[in-house]
Amino acid sequence: MKKIYWMLALTILAGLLLRLSHNLGISLWHDEAFSALMIRYPWKEMFYRLGLDVHPPMYYIALRLWHYVFGNSMWSLRGFSILFGVLTVPATYLFIKEAFKSEKMALWAALLVAISPFELTFATEARMYTFGAFFAIMAAYYLVKVLRTGGWKNYLGFIITTAIIILTHYYLLFTAAGMGLYALGYLFSKYRWNLKKYWPIVFSYVVIFLCFSPWLKTFLSQLKSVTQSYWIPDMTWWSMPSTLWSMLIGFADDTSKFSTQIMLVIVTLFTIYFLYRFIRKTAQAEKWLVLLAIVMPFVGSVLFYLKSITCAHTGAGLQCSGRSLYQDRYFLYASVFYAMAFAMWLSQIKIKWLSITLLILYVILNAAAINNYWNSLNLAHSPGMNGAAKYLGANVEPGQNVFLGTSFEFFNYKYYWSTYYPTPTSPLLYTGGRSDISQMSSVEGLALLSNPDLAPTFSQYAHTGDTEWVIWTYAFGSNKPPVPSNWTEVDEQQYPDVRPYIGTVIYVSEYRAN
Repeated sequence: MKKIYWMLALTILAGLLLRLSHNLGISLWHDEAFSALMIRYPWKEMFYRLGLDVHPPMYYIALRLWHYVFGNSMWSLRGFSILFGVLTVPATYLFIKEAFKSEKMALWAALLVAISPFELTFATEARMYTFGAFFAIMAAYYLVKVLRTGGWKNYLGFIITTAIIILTHYYLLFTAAGMGLYALGYLFSKYRWNLKKYWPIVFSYVVIFLCFSPWLKTFLSQLKSVTQSYWIPDMTWWSMPSTLWSMLIGFADDTSKFSTQIMLVIVTLFTIYFLYRFIRKTAQAEKWLVLLAIVMPFVGSVLFYLKSITCAHTGAGLQCSGRSLYQDRYFLYASVFYAMAFAMWLSQIKIKWLSITLLILYVILNAAAINNYWNSLNLAHSPGMNGAAKYLGANVEPGQNVFLGTSFEFFNYKYYWSTYYPTPTSPLLYTGGRSDISQMSSVEGLALLSNPDLAPTFSQYAHTGDTEWVIWTYAFGSNKPPVPSNWTEVDEQQYPDVRPYIGTVIYVSEYRAN
C-alpha cells in the first residue's frame, strides 16, 4: 500500500477518535430530541408531522432506517452523525484528488476536515449537519467527473447526491445553486454558445427538481411559516465574521466585546487573503466550485434577510427589522469547503519548510481549541436533562405528575423518560391556558405535539396533598412558570447543561399541593 494511503488511514482514525471523544457526555437537547421522537411515528404520520416543521425529510428517512438496525439509544442517534462526520474525511480526499490531481493537497484537506473543531462539534448532535456535509462533497465530486468525462454513472451519482442534499437541509439549496452556477460557467468557458453541450447538465437539474417536487408544496408552506414567525434573531455586522472564526479555529467569543471584534476583523481579512491567494495560485477551474460552495450559503442568507426586511415609523423614528435564518450550524456545509481551500493554500506556499511548519502549527492550534472547548463545557458537572430525568425516574411515585414549563425542554425530557428513566405518569407540557395544539406555534414544536401532551393549567391535575414536579429553565427566553398559590415548594434541584448554550440550567422543582 502506498505511504499516502497509510497516512490517510491514520487521518480517518484520528477523525473517528476525536468524534467519539465525549460524544455521550453532553445531554441530549431539544433539536436532537426532535429527531429521536420524530422517527418513532408511523411513516405516514411522520411525513405529516415533518410538514409542520421547517426542515425537509431526507435526514429523518435515513435516520429512521438506521434506527431499525441500531435502535434509538443515544449511541445510535449520535453514532449516525459520527458515521457521516468520519466519512467526510475520505470524501474530502476523494474530491480534492479528483478535482486538483494532487494527493498532497487531498491529504492535507482531509486532515483539516478531520481535526476541525467546528466539524467535531456537530458530530455530537443527532441532527442532519454531518449527513448533509458528506453528500455535499460527494455531489461536488460527481459534478467534477460529469464535466470532465461524462458517463451515465457519474450523472446518476450527481443527480442522486444533489437530490439528497436539497432534501436534507434548505441551506443546501444554496450549495446546489452554487454547483449549478459553476457548471454553467465551466461549460461556457469550454463550449461558448454550443448549447447542445449544456443539455446533460440542464437535464440533470430537471431530474433533481422532479425529485424535490413532491416536497415543493410543503416547502412553500414551511417558508411562509418561517417568514411569519421564527425564533432566530436578526443578523448583525458580526454574524458572518463570527462564522468565519468558527470555521477557522472553533467558536467565537462574545461578539459585543471590543477585543473579540478586533479578532473577527482580522479573521475576516485573513480569510479574504487566503481565498484570494488560493484562487490566484490554483490553475484548475474547480477552484471556482470550491469558492462558490463556500460563498453561496452566505449570499443566500443575506438575500433572504434583505428580502424580509420591513420598516415602520415609530415614536423613535424609522425602525426596520427582518426575518433572519442565520445560524452558525447551517454553515457546516460551507465549512468543509473552507477547510479544503485553506489546506490547498497552505500546500501551495513555495517555501516547503514554511508550508509544513504552518500546517503543524495550525494542527496544534486546532487541538488546543478542541481541548479548550471540552474543558469549557465542564461535562462532569453538567448532567443537563439526563441528570434531571434520572432524578425524576428515581423519585416520582404513582399519582404524581411531571410538568414541563417550556416545550424547549419537553421533548428532550420525553426522550429520556421514554427511553431510559420512565415514571408512572406521562410528562405534561404546561401551556398557560392553551388546550389545543392549534394554539401552539411551529417554534414551540407543534410538529411533535398532541392534545394529550398539553396541560392548560396546573390545578386541574393536582389535588390536595399531591406531590407535583415542575421542570423549567431560563434558557430559550423561558421563565419559571407561575404555580397555583396553594402549592408549596418542597425542594429544587439544579442540573447545569451546555445546550443551547454553556450556562444553561435545568431546574426540577418539587411542590406539595395544600
